[in-house]
Amino acid sequence: MQANRFSPLGACLVAVLIAGCAVIFPGCETKEQAREPGGTAHNKDAAAGTGGTETAVDGGGSSGGAEKMKFGSVELTGLVTVMGRPKAIEPVNISEKIDCVKQREAAGLGVLNPEALVIGAEGGLKDCVVFIKKLPGRRYNAKDMVSYGHPEKVVINQQGCQYVPHVFTLHKDQEVVIKNSDPFLHNVSIPKLKVNLSMPNIQEERRKKFFKKSEVYACACSVHPWMNAYAYVVQTPFFSKTGEDGKFTIGKLPDADGEYTVEVWHETVRRLKAPKPQKITVKDKAVVEGNIVFQFTYKG
Repeated sequence: MQANRFSPLGACLVAVLIAGCAVIFPGCETKEQAREPGGTAHNKDAAAGTGGTETAVDGGGSSGGAEKMKFGSVELTGLVTVMGRPKAIEPVNISEKIDCVKQREAAGLGVLNPEALVIGAEGGLKDCVVFIKKLPGRRYNAKDMVSYGHPEKVVINQQGCQYVPHVFTLHKDQEVVIKNSDPFLHNVSIPKLKVNLSMPNIQEERRKKFFKKSEVYACACSVHPWMNAYAYVVQTPFFSKTGEDGKFTIGKLPDADGEYTVEVWHETVRRLKAPKPQKITVKDKAVVEGNIVFQFTYKG
């Protein structure tokens, strides 16, 4: 009977003691209390970012944010020209290689003209690589090349006893397809890579990550000494190769305001004096300088 003499005042004292225990000793919390804002379980979840009523906000430093910043809508256009002109260039004499003569005739390729220095009617220089070497804080890979619009694989073809194309540009992680489209022996010689690949007939080989560094690689053929080509291995997708008119376009530059250095390369460094790199400024999603011009000088 004594146990039933629990007064209202006593009940209040017990409730106060239990609440005080929960404050002084967190282990005394009920499960419901722990999950509420301010409870220990809620605080732990919020710190770990795994639960609770609040979620962590990505401030833009995540890899997803960086991916979105890789490409924009800014476009750079320009022209590469030559001051001075060489004498008339004679076609390559391939008469001693009858198989080459017949193959070019059969394919309707005509005479083989030298490709080292091709100047258009208005002074434009062909096969120049115009590029932005690197963008601070950004790295690009083979997948980015495809996202930009470049081909997934780069093809080096030996056709009619010449390399097609004469100059090709790629990222070092891109796959390379080496082809021989002629029904006779060629060999792909790349001294920098210590590669000498014999291709005795029509065939192709695929090589992943064939080129190791971002630099220029000369390609030759020991069987046909006039055959040569150049691989320009880039660090970013922001490049363009000129046609005979010398014009180039580099698109999808990041929209954010900034300054970039634009460079130009051509294989004939001994006969041409190269222009210096140029800086461009992007502001309000446009190139401040407008069209830019690179001018080589023919040295003879």
